[in-house]
Amino acid sequence: MLPQLKKMLERSPMVTLAVKICFAQVVLLALGLWIREQFSATLLSAEGGDVTAMDRWLIQVIAFMWICGLQATGTCFLLYRAFQSQDEAVQFNREQGQAAARELVRTRDAVIFGFAKLSESRDPETGRHLERISMYSVKLASALRNHPKYCRQITPAFIRTIGVSSVLHDIGKVGISDSVLLKPGKLTEAERAHIKIHTTLGADCIREIERQLGNSEFLHMAKEIALSHHEWWDGNGYPNGMKGEEIPLAARIVAIADVYDALSVHRVYKEAYPHETCVEEIREGAGTHFDPTLVEVFLRIESDFRLIARRFAAESTSREKLTSTEERILATIMEGTPSLESVLNSSAD
Repeated sequence: MLPQLKKMLERSPMVTLAVKICFAQVVLLALGLWIREQFSATLLSAEGGDVTAMDRWLIQVIAFMWICGLQATGTCFLLYRAFQSQDEAVQFNREQGQAAARELVRTRDAVIFGFAKLSESRDPETGRHLERISMYSVKLASALRNHPKYCRQITPAFIRTIGVSSVLHDIGKVGISDSVLLKPGKLTEAERAHIKIHTTLGADCIREIERQLGNSEFLHMAKEIALSHHEWWDGNGYPNGMKGEEIPLAARIVAIADVYDALSVHRVYKEAYPHETCVEEIREGAGTHFDPTLVEVFLRIESDFRLIARRFAAESTSREKLTSTEERILATIMEGTPSLESVLNSSAD
């Protein structure tokens, strides 16, 4: 019997607490009865042994109140200590679990980012394409958060997730041959058809990761972006000819970020276009290529895109440096546009 009771006490903190309370009440009750006897004896000796019924009644009432007070105090103290210990243990376990989760997410995102870099490294002309896409996407999503149409859909979690998942938008390009991917001239019809499969290749790759690791918001959004960021609002995009709001919102956001970046930087098949030309191209694509609401929001913050692009361009000694005024404006913009590193580090919180 005793071994079974011991196992029960070890497995159930509540049973242990109940046993402690019962034991404490027995001790306090015995102490109260002893105090009553001492009090009665003291009163008898003080009054020469003449104690009335009223005196006895008062003694019992006082002793009862004393016992109740001791029991209540002892019980409250035991409960406080028990729950305090339990809370400390729960808090410690929670902090340990959160720290482990943050470390796992940081490791996961670092591996994913390195994996995405494989596709970028195929084309040395793209520079820091992934970082720019991440920052453009976060900036546009943050601006959309204030739009009545999307204010409920664009949450802080959505913004953090798109900042990380957008870097996988072109992961399928690892399956495209260099002769097509890096061709300086115009592509043939067959070559265009070949390069278009990078969307399905990327989605299949992420789907396989999802199958191995299980569903997650990050992987789901990354898969949507990889598959659908070349879909057009009017249905003339690829690979599935989706149109309008059939296209996932994250993919519509990355579509604008990707086109702006592709136009604004030098590639093997084109020179970099001026910022104004990039903006005009996106403006003209409203309602055909792009979600017109997203274009409307983009046009309000296009100067922020320009400064973000110049920030990366200024890191090269062959480019013009930002002016002090532009540096101050950019610093203000960057307060609401976290770097990829900070997005990765905060995605586990």
